[in-house]
Amino acid sequence: MASVRKNITRKGTMRWQAVWNEPGPGGSTRQRTKNFARQSEAREHANRMAQEIEGRGVGDPQRHTVERYLHRWLATLAARGELSPATLSGYRRNLAYAIRHIGHIPLEKLSPADLDGLYALLLQRGGVSRKGKRGEAKAPRPLNPRSVLHVHRALHTAFEQARRWRLLRENPSRDATAPSVRKSPVRAFTESEVGQLLAAAADNPETHCILVTLLITGVRRSELLGLSWDAIDLDRGIITIKRVVIEVDRLPVLREVPKSEGSERAIKIPPLLVELLQAQRTRGLEAALKWGKGYRRDPMFVFAQVNGEPLDPMSVTYRLRLLMRHAKVSGRAPTHGWRHTCATALIDAGVDTATVQARLGHSTPAITLSTYVHRTERRDTAAGEQLAALVERQSGKN
Repeated sequence: MASVRKNITRKGTMRWQAVWNEPGPGGSTRQRTKNFARQSEAREHANRMAQEIEGRGVGDPQRHTVERYLHRWLATLAARGELSPATLSGYRRNLAYAIRHIGHIPLEKLSPADLDGLYALLLQRGGVSRKGKRGEAKAPRPLNPRSVLHVHRALHTAFEQARRWRLLRENPSRDATAPSVRKSPVRAFTESEVGQLLAAAADNPETHCILVTLLITGVRRSELLGLSWDAIDLDRGIITIKRVVIEVDRLPVLREVPKSEGSERAIKIPPLLVELLQAQRTRGLEAALKWGKGYRRDPMFVFAQVNGEPLDPMSVTYRLRLLMRHAKVSGRAPTHGWRHTCATALIDAGVDTATVQARLGHSTPAITLSTYVHRTERRDTAAGEQLAALVERQSGKN
């Protein structure tokens, strides 16, 4: 800590004294001073000494490269066990892009310019190389700005820890410029698109059941795949959300805790969905009987692999994406679009926001209204007609 104070000499002249503390033996500190004729000079010297002393304790005696440090940081996060497997997997995936290009640079010498160069390179050819028709390798594809932004955020978090560990004096990512990303909101399916998709899935009872479950319940993909028969009361028509299946390193992982407190909820379902789930349960029991003892039954998932294990989240996305192509529907998220459709349809039908919020498992009504409720032509037309009626009523009085 440094400061400046006024000091009167024995001759009665005024001086400005710079004051700072220096570390002494055994962890002690000692105060140092120096006099100046001008206050600005004293303040400048005090600040310079404080920065110099602070910098003396910063350094990297192990001479980490960026790659070595990032692996050390990831190992520390894994050992602490405070982050979810999905979060750790995301850090590993995003940092792998950086390690591929700047992993060889000494940590102490990494600069904001190095990071800006990295981001430009990733935007040009940071993605995975793909093969041509005859198996020849193609040039790496560009990485989209949102993915590069995730890389920047992961690096910022990692290098901030390096600063706290005093391996770095400053976090280089603070002065690096991350790519700007325009928000691209997920759009709901229109009523006609819902009909097209349901018709396209009519020949596959399980896919049809998945679509109807997504639409009526508004559950997330992870919640859909975590549904098990011990959490469904078909007699009362109630689904309880208490498990999720997420993707970690391209593998499905079951978690007993949902996304948030509000996510753990009971959803009332109509007889239409009860009937479809009863048929799905019959198919599941037949599959378990056919597979034998190795079939997973604890818990027994509603939508499962042939051996009863939970479905891979991306496999469901791919299945619904192919269905959209077959139905000639585009511009929508294959799974999350149904959640938006559920919210929009409920608001359009006059259901109050609190009910929609509880059904979707949001923490606040603001999330429901700002993110999941979309403008519809029917609602917009009705709004115009109501305002026109107001004009007509007032005009009739005159």
